[in-house]
Amino acid sequence: MLAVVIEKPHRWRVTDVPDPTPQDDEVVIAVSACGVCGTDLHIFEGSFPSKLPLFPGHEFAGEVVEVGKGVKSVKVGDFVAVHPNKPCLLCEFCREGNEHLCENLQAYGVHIPGGFAQFVAVKETNVYKAEGLTPLQAAWAEPLSCCLHGLNRVGVKSGERALVIGCGPIGLLFVQLLLIHGASEVVAVDLSEERLSVAKQLGASVTLQPNEFASSHKDIAPHGFALVVEASGNPKAVELGLKVVKAGGRFLQFGVCPTDATAGFSPFAVYRKEITIVGSFSLGREMPQALNLLMSGRIKVDVLTTHQLGLEGFGEAVRLMREAKSLKVQLLPNLGK
Repeated sequence: MLAVVIEKPHRWRVTDVPDPTPQDDEVVIAVSACGVCGTDLHIFEGSFPSKLPLFPGHEFAGEVVEVGKGVKSVKVGDFVAVHPNKPCLLCEFCREGNEHLCENLQAYGVHIPGGFAQFVAVKETNVYKAEGLTPLQAAWAEPLSCCLHGLNRVGVKSGERALVIGCGPIGLLFVQLLLIHGASEVVAVDLSEERLSVAKQLGASVTLQPNEFASSHKDIAPHGFALVVEASGNPKAVELGLKVVKAGGRFLQFGVCPTDATAGFSPFAVYRKEITIVGSFSLGREMPQALNLLMSGRIKVDVLTTHQLGLEGFGEAVRLMREAKSLKVQLLPNLGK
């Protein structure tokens, strides 16, 4: 089979590798679509702790083409989406029910072979039936689950006003989710007018670039925002967002800042205004919830998918993401097969 292999930082190729053979508790999936995530870019650049060489790609869906002897819940021909996390189930965090915080966490496409390949073997427990969805839609189940995990942690109250900073694919999912969960209004902030236009199309009531927002946010929300979602991973955006949280409000840190980045904020303001700061990492058990939302049609992902490329398009995907000239790029490993 063909797969994208990151051999070392900044070096990749599409190469022929052996087809996977399933263990008794695994299935082999012919990958239909796999989203390119910021984590894939970090792995490529060497800023994420993955063991190379690696077949990346953790946002994927496809058809089951082979099953191990012990597999009972899915069969050959089933169309499935994949939960990428493989926790150890033995550490303190796993035993507490927080498998995504596992001390020994591995994930398909991050630590072990993933979806930028024609075929991948995954555990039966990691697959979820996705019949009724297109490959484009089903490959969104993982990032949507991550967003749901964040919202489940921070909560959304009906009628409150929310702010989303960063309108990449994740921020644009949050715009939709906040409205579905009952926010009366979502204000969206991003540098890109094109991305702000999509945010407006998806229901954002006000869309502004950061400099515009900095000078006008008190006119929009004199007392601040009940919920702020930081989805850019820019420390300056973190600082801006913390300044505009309403007294008694919540701040969700979802964007992935560089590991050595710091941000300044007023501890007194956090104390005096009783601001709740919540972090969100990966996904827990939200995959069924995400698939139901995708099947309902209430979450629009077609408009967020700007490019679909074959495996040889990985380099183009990296360029598009670096230059912010795309929303979601998906690779189609079996394109034309």
